Amino acid sequence: MKQKRLLITAFILSLLFIFTGCQLLSGTQTSFTPHDSLVVHYLDVGQGDAILLVDNNDTMLIDGGNPEYGEAIITYLTDLGITQLDYVVATHNHNDHAGGLTDVVARLDVDNLYLTNSEENKASRNLTAEAKSKNIPISTPSPGTTLSFGSSTINFLGPLSVHDDVNDDSLVMKVTHGAHRFLFTGDMEEVAEKELLAQNLDLEADVLKVGHHGSYSSTGYLFLRTVNPRYSVISCGLNNDYGHPHEETMSRLNDVGSTIFRTDQLGTIIATSEGDQLSFNKTGIPPTQPYQEVDNGLAATPETPANTATLETAAYIGNKNSKVYHLPGCSSLPKESNRIYLKNLEEVHSLGLTPCGVCKPPS
Repeated sequence: MKQKRLLITAFILSLLFIFTGCQLLSGTQTSFTPHDSLVVHYLDVGQGDAILLVDNNDTMLIDGGNPEYGEAIITYLTDLGITQLDYVVATHNHNDHAGGLTDVVARLDVDNLYLTNSEENKASRNLTAEAKSKNIPISTPSPGTTLSFGSSTINFLGPLSVHDDVNDDSLVMKVTHGAHRFLFTGDMEEVAEKELLAQNLDLEADVLKVGHHGSYSSTGYLFLRTVNPRYSVISCGLNNDYGHPHEETMSRLNDVGSTIFRTDQLGTIIATSEGDQLSFNKTGIPPTQPYQEVDNGLAATPETPANTATLETAAYIGNKNSKVYHLPGCSSLPKESNRIYLKNLEEVHSLGLTPCGVCKPPS
């Protein structure tokens, strides 16, 4: 039986979550995860990445910052009542992503370790040695791999090849929960971004973990406009030596109307998806440009299946924005203006929709 306990006090029973202290090292953190919700913790680990995903009883830690942050991450997890992780993911082998994971793997129960195919270094060798000493399965998810994660679905999109630059070897993951999509890119730069774009993959996401701590060499215009994130999270250290996030990246994010959250300014940032509602524990930097919805071809017209079924006759209900389809009784149905009613799976497939991770309709 999984040894995960959510420490819930009487005070937080009436709230979705409460967070004590602004930054990862400034105090204990207590979080209540609502049933059938996905909670994403973008941990403040200075100039590095560490992201915790919790959905029902499933847990995943993506990266662990530099080695000196391993102990702080363990404290954060145990304060949440988490002593076991279903998945630990090192997006790539750089110290500021893989370094802190060695302590995590050594101290907690870990079921699976995911690594990328890339040049080994001290950080990756320490991590794999610790995992092997505990007989933890180690593998590299190939593009197209899909995981069921609580009431969410995780799709591995990249990398599509091995690169000269380790940053471009970063594992790229898209997590879908109800109507919301989160994209995690590690330190992927424009070379790998263009490879993903060339495959015409569904990269659109509501929340983007901005690549390479906001470096100008990541998050190119075409990639950014394809992802079209309403919200963007940048993980970087206060007054870091690299000048992250760079002005070029901040300008591009503003141009697409994305609200920006920065760990160097806000500390740990927590996003909660309840399927149809998305909320953050902090207030981001609002853009000066308006956010524009992407026309994904699912708008109802007389030629589409939207007019061939009604709420009473529909077998499935699609979401025009997220490209997800649901059973009519699903708790994560989109608002009425975003719905498209479908009579059968043939109509679902004709629109290229993906099944909801909450109600799990047939595919």
